[in-house]
Amino acid sequence: MKKGVSLERALSKLGYMSRSIARKIIIQGKVSVNSKIITDPSFRVDLKRDKIAIDGETLKQKEKIYIVLNKPKGVITTRKDELNRKTAYDILKLNTWVAPVGRLDKDTSGLLILTNDNKFADFITNPESKVPKTYIVKLNKKITPEDLIKLQLGMEIEVDNQIYKTMPAKVRLIKTNPKTCWVEIEIVEGKNRQIRRMFEKLGYKVENLVRVKIGNFEDKNLKPGEWRFLSKEELKQIAPGYFK
Repeated sequence: MKKGVSLERALSKLGYMSRSIARKIIIQGKVSVNSKIITDPSFRVDLKRDKIAIDGETLKQKEKIYIVLNKPKGVITTRKDELNRKTAYDILKLNTWVAPVGRLDKDTSGLLILTNDNKFADFITNPESKVPKTYIVKLNKKITPEDLIKLQLGMEIEVDNQIYKTMPAKVRLIKTNPKTCWVEIEIVEGKNRQIRRMFEKLGYKVENLVRVKIGNFEDKNLKPGEWRFLSKEELKQIAPGYFK
């Protein structure tokens, strides 16, 4: 097998589009390698030597872009939505392709990173990198000390019809009143609706969920619906093991 990466991955690594979109346009015959049309998304290419073009326009490595958005509740993170719900891309209004790093479902708000740097995104989302994500959770009732310990030690939840054991989490009670409480939880993984599933498994309803910190980075001045570019120093706060 020829060394290098698949053509669909190459288009993503160059910062032009997601792999799913790349696959579609390759099959449609819009992509050429060294002036030859290639319709096989798995075709191997060498990014240093091969000339890749879309509709005849040669591609070059895009400048790396790193954005933080304070995602409002009710906004989804996919590029297009069949139900015409508001997306993060409606807020950004960028011409450059970027993708969200990790998950924030429609009902969750807070810090969301978007980038065209797939290697960085993979590092952040890989549990082995141990990049913590911190959330504030409002529950429908007081949480017991026993349940806090269960969250801290890791617990079994169902994800995509499979039983998954969560990794240990840092959890602390922030505030409580007779009818509800607020909990801070820090995790290094990000399974689909993981935090909601964890609390639901213990008999609690999550009334509000906000991501407030990624790595050591937080921005209390960024209002819901606002976004900005991240500095190099802030990227180091997010992933000190990646940016050295």
